[in-house]
Amino acid sequence: MMKKVITLYSLSCLMILWFAGATSVEAAGPEENDTLTFIHVTDIHFCNLTGYHPAFVQKRVHFGNGGTTFPEFLRTVPGKVKADFVVVTGDNIDYYEAETESGGMLDTQIEQYARLFDNTKLPVYLTLGNHDIASYRMTPGPWTGSNQIEAEKARAAWMRNVPCFKDGTYYSHVYKIDTTTFRLIFLDNAYYSTPEISDGELSFTVDPYQLRWLDAQMNASSSDVEIIFMHIPLPNTKPADNKILTEPTKNFSSKTETFNLFSVLEKNSSSTLIFAGHNHINDINRYTLPDGDILTQIRTGALGYDTNNWRAIKITKNKILVCRPGSTKTEYT
Repeated sequence: MMKKVITLYSLSCLMILWFAGATSVEAAGPEENDTLTFIHVTDIHFCNLTGYHPAFVQKRVHFGNGGTTFPEFLRTVPGKVKADFVVVTGDNIDYYEAETESGGMLDTQIEQYARLFDNTKLPVYLTLGNHDIASYRMTPGPWTGSNQIEAEKARAAWMRNVPCFKDGTYYSHVYKIDTTTFRLIFLDNAYYSTPEISDGELSFTVDPYQLRWLDAQMNASSSDVEIIFMHIPLPNTKPADNKILTEPTKNFSSKTETFNLFSVLEKNSSSTLIFAGHNHINDINRYTLPDGDILTQIRTGALGYDTNNWRAIKITKNKILVCRPGSTKTEYT
């Protein structure tokens, strides 16, 4: 298939070139579009715990340094690998709102997080994670603990404060590298499935409107290469050893008759890579699509736990090179 001409190479990323003037549209000059480099990070869990309920602070204090570690990452790592942009696949913040010492709800985390990008010249593309739309209540009652009741209110705040969400919380950007067009698709799968709306297989819910949009994106061109970014990964079977496991998507999609993300991926069979987070692990697994093509899922560990949890990815017209976390060396054979 034309769309599947890209293969993953187990090559060293020691020589990462600068794709000058990269934007979120096709590059203007042929001399500038031979290489594209970006960094994948996830699960920053930024939070400012000042003023919140003491019991809540005690539970979340392990993420209290995000206000310094993430800006330091932005200041140093992108320049080190000459990245053209940074992608954060969700759990940007640790919570949208939480109960305060006085019993009210305070929702200023998004605004504070957005200010971290004020001095960043590179584009930063985000997807939403479950924590980005989460509310925490400590007072005993029907919604004690974590919930996503205010998810749409949270999404509205993200759209007001972060440029990449100005048209909505799922979007795409197209880059042309030499003669090959790459479509980068950023999904919003932040909402946990509940018993009432679960398809019985996926732990997250993507509404039908977004699935229709994704289907249209994957059919927008007969020759582009599609890379998907989202927070919660597709399910996979844990391998018995450290080898990269390849399994059919049908192992999962056949468990439900509901039209879901697997349905769109199998229908189009044109995506090459998925980048995700959520589980706080570094991992790679593969799926065999119905037509025999391979879809590779790459997860990166939480930056909120380890500042070395970042990956450099280099794209040329016929190669995608994925580096080891925290390094410019090869990830796998």
